[in-house]
Amino acid sequence: MRRWLVSLAMVVSMMAVATPALADSSSSSAPTPLLSFDLSDNGGAPSVSGGVFNVKVDVLPEGTGGYVRTVAISPNDSGVPNLVCRFRAINDSRVICGFNFTVPGNWTIKAQYAPDPTVPNPVTAVGTTVLRVGS
Repeated sequence: MRRWLVSLAMVVSMMAVATPALADSSSSSAPTPLLSFDLSDNGGAPSVSGGVFNVKVDVLPEGTGGYVRTVAISPNDSGVPNLVCRFRAINDSRVICGFNFTVPGNWTIKAQYAPDPTVPNPVTAVGTTVLRVGS
């Protein structure tokens, strides 16, 4: 199992950048989860043609409870607002959000983990990647 997780982490690092945030020292002793993205078939850089696309966020370690909010930050100077999926409960270590990408360019995708989104400043981990959207 440990080798599988290490292999998974290496594959994920090649297809998307996942950046765990530091946990607040006043929070519980639960480990900070790692957020990774499942955007492609591992055959190339994450990309999509314009239109609806599901962004899948995997939460490790498996069995982590909580919620994930996903934000697609539009390309600079596109004039398009950012797209936001509100906090969704983690189901089978994954959260899926569908975005309708209306302009081409590099969209920054951020996933934000919160054990409880109802408390002030709930985010304790963040993962970020870039998704190229073609026309």
